Amino acid sequence: MKLWQLRGSDQPGDLDKLVEEFTAGEDARLDQALVQYDLLGSLAHVCGLEEIGVLSPSEAQKLKGALVELLGRDLTITAEDEDVHSKVENSLTEQLGQLGEKLHTGRSRNDQVLLDTFLMTKDRILAIVEKLLRLSRTLLELSRGGEEIPLPGYTHSRRATLSSVGLWASSFCQSLLDGLGPLEAAFELFDRCPLGAGAGYGVPLTLAREKVADLLGFSQPLTNSLAAINSRGKYEFSLLSALGAIQLDLAKISSDLILFSREEFGFFSLPRAATTGSSIMPQKANPDPLELIRGRGGSLLGAISGTYGSISGLPSGYNRDTQETKELLFKGLKLTESSLEILPPILSALEIDQEKIMAAIGEEILATDRAFQLVEEGVPFRSAYREVKESLAEKSEQEGEKVELEEIKKLLRRRDHSGGPGELRLDDLEKRLRKEESKWDDRRQAFDSKLEELLNN
Repeated sequence: MKLWQLRGSDQPGDLDKLVEEFTAGEDARLDQALVQYDLLGSLAHVCGLEEIGVLSPSEAQKLKGALVELLGRDLTITAEDEDVHSKVENSLTEQLGQLGEKLHTGRSRNDQVLLDTFLMTKDRILAIVEKLLRLSRTLLELSRGGEEIPLPGYTHSRRATLSSVGLWASSFCQSLLDGLGPLEAAFELFDRCPLGAGAGYGVPLTLAREKVADLLGFSQPLTNSLAAINSRGKYEFSLLSALGAIQLDLAKISSDLILFSREEFGFFSLPRAATTGSSIMPQKANPDPLELIRGRGGSLLGAISGTYGSISGLPSGYNRDTQETKELLFKGLKLTESSLEILPPILSALEIDQEKIMAAIGEEILATDRAFQLVEEGVPFRSAYREVKESLAEKSEQEGEKVELEEIKKLLRRRDHSGGPGELRLDDLEKRLRKEESKWDDRRQAFDSKLEELLNN
């Protein structure tokens, strides 16, 4: 039965089947992911109602016992249930009779779905950050092993100047850590408890909002009731945008790995387990996971723009349009989390072919270095630039003058300004990574311990 229906109602205006299916949309399927969060939120809400005297201690104890029992069961949401909130309340009413009908006191499905989404999102962000930091750690380890392994540096997709595996890998380590800034800002938006906002205009009860927020591991309540309801979709947009920036880095890593592992390059060899075969060409080892990561940036962009489009221009208060943002949020979280998860084992098993790299580093790629060697002798840079360019023009492309590895390493070390290939500042990157690991580990432990305390309350 719908929460808003009269018992046994056949009155005109009840939803017919077609309208029911249309308005429920994918909620039944999507809400399966929210079941545990709805039950945890209901547990805290019962504690809050007991605090203000709406529930007696014995009533609260019975409701909490039933909710904990439901947490241990597999609740299946159907279209007839309409959503997870109705399923939970109806299940309690079947078990406890009228006492179950007290559960919704002081709540609207508007602030309830926000609460479930906020709890789920906090949980998923913490999981995403854990995977992002693991990937950052893998990249840092690759950087340490690759400080003196040369790599051609490219501009305009053409070989340009000297680079190194260490510079390449550490650039992505730093970029991913930079991505934690917007992600942390989004996390803080979801770290305020919306329960108590009702349908946006509060409820005529002195709710224990601070207590409920604390029980659920939030830093504080999301105070203004209308601002809480108006946040739906906007906070999701902020988070998806932060995930989109991370996905850009993942797509670039993937694109580089695909390029550098091509037969024409051969700098890297992907682990066979990270490739798939062809149905017709026996020799193929296709980098499908990397191509999917690269392509999923477009899917995430679709989620970002879809979320923005769904909420743009809506008036204040709840509007059903925001239902469309739920699936987009779930999709964006899943895309990023799965992409972060698959890259570390690929990078850990990556093989580097230094011989093929050296074959791609000829005298022409050292043109900038040669110009600066003249600068050190007192030649003005522009004159040195012209001299080297003229010298290269006089040489035949077929000469293919070989450069020794030791000279390349020496030239890399000369790029010893902060952040250059010769001074990657990996120890600083290590300190930054450890700081983030410690901070986010504390957040995870605090969140988990609060929910554990709630279950044992």
